Amino acid sequence: MKLSSVKYFIVIISLWAFHLYAMGQDSVQTRRSTNPERSVSHSGLNRRTSVDSTRVGNDSLRNDLRKVNLTFLSNIRTASMAEFVAQLNEKSNAYTTTTANSAKDSVAILKNVISEEIKQLKSIKGSIANYSNSLSSTQEQIRNIVNHYDINATNHARAHQYLNSAELRLTSKLDSLEIINRTIDELIVKDQRHLNRLDLVHEAKAAEKKPDALPSKSSIWKANTTSISKDVILDNIRSNYSNNKSIDKYVNRTDWASRILLIVIGLAYCYWIVRVAYILKQNNPENKLAIDAIIGKTIIFLLTLLPFVNFFTPTFILQASQLVIMLIFMFLLRHKMSGQQRKIALILIIFYLLDVFVNMVVSDDLFLRIICIGFNLIALGLVSYTKRRINNPESPGYISNFIYVVFAILNITAITLNVIGHVEHSRSFSIACAVGLVQSFTLQYFADMIKQDVRNQFKKDRLVTGFWMRFNEQRTLSIITEILRIVCVLLAIIVLANNLQFIETLLGLSETFFGKVRSIGSISFTLGNLVVAVLLLLVANWFQKNISLIVLGGEDGQLNQAYNQKMTLFPLFRLAIILIGFFMAISALGMSLDKLTVVIGALSVGIGLGMQNIINNFVSGIILVFDKPFRVGDQIELADKKGRVKEIGIRASVLKTADGADVIIPNGDLLSGRVVNWTLSQEYSKTSFVLHIDRKADLDQAKQWINDAMAKSTHFVKERDSGISVQDISEEMIYLSVSCWVNFAANASSFKNDVLIILYKQFEEKGLKFYSVLPPKSN
Repeated sequence: MKLSSVKYFIVIISLWAFHLYAMGQDSVQTRRSTNPERSVSHSGLNRRTSVDSTRVGNDSLRNDLRKVNLTFLSNIRTASMAEFVAQLNEKSNAYTTTTANSAKDSVAILKNVISEEIKQLKSIKGSIANYSNSLSSTQEQIRNIVNHYDINATNHARAHQYLNSAELRLTSKLDSLEIINRTIDELIVKDQRHLNRLDLVHEAKAAEKKPDALPSKSSIWKANTTSISKDVILDNIRSNYSNNKSIDKYVNRTDWASRILLIVIGLAYCYWIVRVAYILKQNNPENKLAIDAIIGKTIIFLLTLLPFVNFFTPTFILQASQLVIMLIFMFLLRHKMSGQQRKIALILIIFYLLDVFVNMVVSDDLFLRIICIGFNLIALGLVSYTKRRINNPESPGYISNFIYVVFAILNITAITLNVIGHVEHSRSFSIACAVGLVQSFTLQYFADMIKQDVRNQFKKDRLVTGFWMRFNEQRTLSIITEILRIVCVLLAIIVLANNLQFIETLLGLSETFFGKVRSIGSISFTLGNLVVAVLLLLVANWFQKNISLIVLGGEDGQLNQAYNQKMTLFPLFRLAIILIGFFMAISALGMSLDKLTVVIGALSVGIGLGMQNIINNFVSGIILVFDKPFRVGDQIELADKKGRVKEIGIRASVLKTADGADVIIPNGDLLSGRVVNWTLSQEYSKTSFVLHIDRKADLDQAKQWINDAMAKSTHFVKERDSGISVQDISEEMIYLSVSCWVNFAANASSFKNDVLIILYKQFEEKGLKFYSVLPPKSN
C-alpha cells in the first residue's frame, strides 16, 4: 500500500514538473513573438536578424534574401522518383526471362509494355530537366547575392549561415536528380536492348512460317495450276485467318473498362433518342416511336465507334461490323431510298460478301488469283457506275471524289501486287478496298443520323422550351458536323490501317511524333501536350462566350429579354474561365509557373507600351462591373448612340439600338464619357409629344379620346400620372402637350405609334383635322 502511494506521488510530481517546463517554453515563445522588431518573414533567418543590422545588413539585403524562394523544393520528391525508377528497373530485369519459346502474343504485349515504360522514363527526364533548371537558377541567384554584398562567415554571419544552408539543400537536390537521371539513362538503354532482343525473337518466329509463305511470292505467270478442292479452300481460309489479328488476341488485349465505357455511351445515346422521340410523339401523333429504328440506330452507333475501343481490331470483326451496319442502314432507309439506290445497295452487299470470301480463300493458285483480279476490276466498275448515277451529296450512296481516288489507288495497288506475286499484301489491299467502300457509306449515314438526332432535339426543345433552345441550331449543327468529320476520318484511318496490317507501325509513329520531347530555350514540351493545351483553350473560350446563355437562358443564341442584375458579374466569370483554361493549358504543356512568371515579366514592358488601350478597357470593364452605372438591359445614351445594353464584356460592351444594330463600345469610353441611363432606378420612362387638333373639335372630348388611346397601348403605365395640357392655340389648331409613362424607354416610339394610329382613325371618322407635326402653310 505504501509502495503504491509512493508511485502515485512520484507520478504527480513528474506531471507537475513537466507542466512547469511547458509553461516556461510557452512564455519564451510568447516573449519572442510579441517583439515586433524580431519578426522576419523569411523562414530561414533568425528572428533577431532585423534588430542587429551589423549581422544581417541593410534593407536591400533583406529584400534580396526574401526573393530566394525555396518553397518549390518540397515539390521535388526525389525519393518517390528514385523509388519509381527502382521499380521499373526491377521489372526490366525480369524481362530477360522472355525467350524464343515464348508465345508470339506475349512477345508483342511485352514490347508494348516496354515501349510505354520508355515513354514514362523520357517524361521523367523532361521533368528532371525542368527541376534542374529551376535549381540552377536559384543557385545562381544565391551566388549573385553573396558576391554583391560580400557575405562570408564574419560579414553578415546570419545571412551567410542561411545562404550556406540553402546552397547545401539545392546541391543535395541537384545531386539526387543527377543520380536519378543517370539511372534513367541506363534503364532506357537496357529497355532498348530488350526491345531489340524481342524484335529478333519476333523475326525468328516469323521466319518459322516463312517457308509456308514463299510459294505465294511467285508472279502470276509462274503461279501454280493445281486443282481447287474443298480441302484446299478450307486450308486457305484457315491459313489466312491465322495470319490476321486473332479474335482471342483481341479479346485478351482489350481493356474491359473501354468496352464498358462504350456500352454506357451507347445506352445513353439510346435513352436520348427514345426520350426525344417520345416527347415528339406526345405533341404530334404523326411522329412514330419506332422501336426497330431505335434499336438499329443504337447498334449502328456502337459498331461504328467499336474501333476506338481497341486500335488493334481483327479484320474479321471489322468486316462483320461493316456488313451489319450496311444491312441495318438499308432496313432503316427502305422507305426513303429509290429503286435505283436499293439496287445499287443490294449489289454492293452481294459484291462485298463475295469479295471478302474470295480474298479469304486466295492462295498462290492461278485460278484464284485471276478471280481476285476480276473482283478488283468489278469493284472499280461498280464504284464508277455508282458515282455517275448518284450525284446528290445528300443522297445515300453518294461517293465523293476523294473516296473515289483512294478506292481506285487501293484497287490498282492490289492488282499490281497480285501480278508480281505478293498475294498476301494484295489480299490485304483488296479487303481494305471492300471494307473502305462500305465504310464510306456507313460513316456518311452515321453522321447524318447524329445530325438528324440533333435536329429532333431542337424540335423537341421548341415544343417544351428545353435547354437546347438557348443555342442557334445552324451554328450548333456546323460545330457538330466538324466534330463528326474528325471522328469519321479517325475511324477510316484506324480501319484502313488494320486491314493493311500496319496499325502497330502507325501507332508507333504517332507516339514518336506526339510524344517526343521538344524544347524552345529552356521550355520543354511535346506535341501531344500542345494539342491538349489548344483544346483546353478552345473549350474555355467557347464556355466563356456562352456562359450567359447556359446560365440565364435564351433562344436561338440570343439572351432572353428578362434580364437579371446578376448579368453584370458575368464579365468576371468569363475572365475567371479564361484564366482557369489558360493555367490548365500551361499545366498540360508541363511548363512550370516559375518560367511562366519570367516570360510574363519579360513581356510586361511591351504589354504596358503596346496595349495601353486594351488594358484601359479591361480595367474600365472591371470598374463598370463593381460600380454598376448601368446593367444589362438598361436603356442608356452615349453621345449620338442610344439603345439597350445587350452585353457588358471584358474589353467592350454591346449596345442594341432601336434599328436593331449592335454597337460595340469600348469600356473606356463608357467609363470616361457622359452616359445617360434612362432606367437606372426604374424600368419605366416618361415620354411626351405634341398633338395638333382641329379648333372645331370639342376639347374635353379630344382629351378623352387621347386618354382612351393611351390606355389601349400595351406600353402605357396606368399606375403613373399622365397629363394633357394646352400648349398653344392658333387660328385653326389647338396644340396639346401629352405626357405619360411607358413601361420601358425603348418602347416610347412604339407607344406613340399606337396612340397616333388610334387618334388618326377617330378624328378621320369625325371629319376633323389632326396632325402630330406642324401642317404646311398655304400660300
